[in-house]
Amino acid sequence: METLENINMFDTLDVTPDRYLDIALRTKIELSDLCSMIVQGWPDIKSETLLSVREYWDSRDLLSVTDGIVYRGLRIVIPPSLQTHILKLIHESHLGIVKCKQRAREVMYWPAMNTAIEEEVRNCSKCATYQNKQSREPLHPTNTPKIPYGEVGCDLFDFEQKKYLVIVDYHSRYFDAIDLKSTTTSAVVNAMKATFSCYGIPMKLRSDKGPPFNSREFHLFCNQYGIQHTTSSPHFQSSTGEADKYLSLLNYDTTQLESVNLSPAQLLMGRRPRNNLPTRTELLKSRNAGPNLSQQMKDIKEKQKFYYDRRHVKELPCLDIGDPVRVAPPENSNTKEWKPATVVEQHKQPRSYVVEFNNNQRLRRNRKHLRRTNPDANRVPEMEPEPDTESDSEIDTHEAPNTMNILRKVSYSRTHLNPLLLHLVVL
Repeated sequence: METLENINMFDTLDVTPDRYLDIALRTKIELSDLCSMIVQGWPDIKSETLLSVREYWDSRDLLSVTDGIVYRGLRIVIPPSLQTHILKLIHESHLGIVKCKQRAREVMYWPAMNTAIEEEVRNCSKCATYQNKQSREPLHPTNTPKIPYGEVGCDLFDFEQKKYLVIVDYHSRYFDAIDLKSTTTSAVVNAMKATFSCYGIPMKLRSDKGPPFNSREFHLFCNQYGIQHTTSSPHFQSSTGEADKYLSLLNYDTTQLESVNLSPAQLLMGRRPRNNLPTRTELLKSRNAGPNLSQQMKDIKEKQKFYYDRRHVKELPCLDIGDPVRVAPPENSNTKEWKPATVVEQHKQPRSYVVEFNNNQRLRRNRKHLRRTNPDANRVPEMEPEPDTESDSEIDTHEAPNTMNILRKVSYSRTHLNPLLLHLVVL
């Protein structure tokens, strides 16, 4: 070599002189065995190394010592007494596990750093409060009912500034869209009674958790008609009521006419619509249903499930009683906070749990609205004092400066990630 150029390692780092000296002093006290091993050379066998430096064995070919600081390539090896403080700095912008790892890997290193970052993020109360929605779960198709109008689903929707009630038969997939003047419980119940008077009373009725399906009047209607109401609401629906004109109309349509021994409904639709009288299921089956209809309907649903599950879905693991969770904010709310709660019961409906909040309120929520978290992340956050970065070291305070941000000049601007909102509507 014709010429040699002196390179000051400090000039290659964006670190203050005080911080650089602080790291060197801590390295001298806490990583002295490692420095000696790097300078003198590593043994041929891992078991011959000191226990204090054995965790650096896999990185031994990348380690060097310059100006009293240990480097792994171009990354600073952080002394143990600074690691807790550095973790706070890495996570100060709450960028999530992946981003925090990326930030740290570019400039620093210590054994098990990735695990420490993951634990720091998982135990963060703020990250548990503001987080993205969970991915969609695989499709769980409902079993096709054996009789027409044995099980139906209903929902309210707006179209071209008009309100509608849609009722879908899960056996035939036949649906009705009823124009509503209003969405009050009385209007919805009357629309259902008119529809059921034509097709029969379903054994099961599915709806969402919103009004008017959670009202007392709707409970009375379901009980009067003998309908089992299944809802995503925390409350299960059932009550009592009285007869009306629509029920009388249904009773007439399902009563046999003289001389022909068939009811008007049988003559029109080829089947007996279900009324409020106890009836064998075989009598309610359609004459149009072939022997392979159930299997054909099952094949269709399995095909739908196959194509649906191909799109970025995953089965969420089951929750146990006592698990700490975070509850997603309601779809129609302005808040993005995931509230802390505890699982207290597994509901009889699939993928459904009862959770209890800190105010002892209990609600039922679907599994996709619950994210398992750590107990520390569910605690009420407290004001964190400034870390005493010299308390864990034997450094003389007259020789070492106060601990500062090791990456103050290279830190990213503080930002908060807005969660990506994904909406999934399943009837």
